[in-house]
Amino acid sequence: MAEDPINQQQFADDVLAATQDDGSFAGNLGDPNGNMKLPSVDEVWKLIEQMEGISDEERASIRENLYNPQEGTAEDFMKRYAAQPAMGHTSWDYIIFFTMLAIILAIFALFGYKLYKSLMSKELKKQEKLKQKQSKKSKKVN
Repeated sequence: MAEDPINQQQFADDVLAATQDDGSFAGNLGDPNGNMKLPSVDEVWKLIEQMEGISDEERASIRENLYNPQEGTAEDFMKRYAAQPAMGHTSWDYIIFFTMLAIILAIFALFGYKLYKSLMSKELKKQEKLKQKQSKKSKKVN
């Protein structure tokens, strides 16, 4: 799009049309000169009422928060936030993790041991067979 001046001009025109202070754009909270005007609580509530996909319970909660905001400072908020339990891992989480890891390692060790034992057994049988063949050859030759 950076190389397409027609689309860039169309986009610029659309943005300019959306920011005109004719009242047709619901998101326009300021004038074209950049002076921002915060909407009143009633204006915000009217916008919320027009929103789709919000349940009645959510609307009631938003209305309560709009018309009766919680009093307090940033320090009060931080105290409430710090009082909440941390969302980190507990010691039980680590115990369960290491237990599962130990079980998996034990299973791999068991299968590895069984495989080693089987291979060694086959190797011994092979050597015994070779010795028997050599002893039969030596008896035949004598």
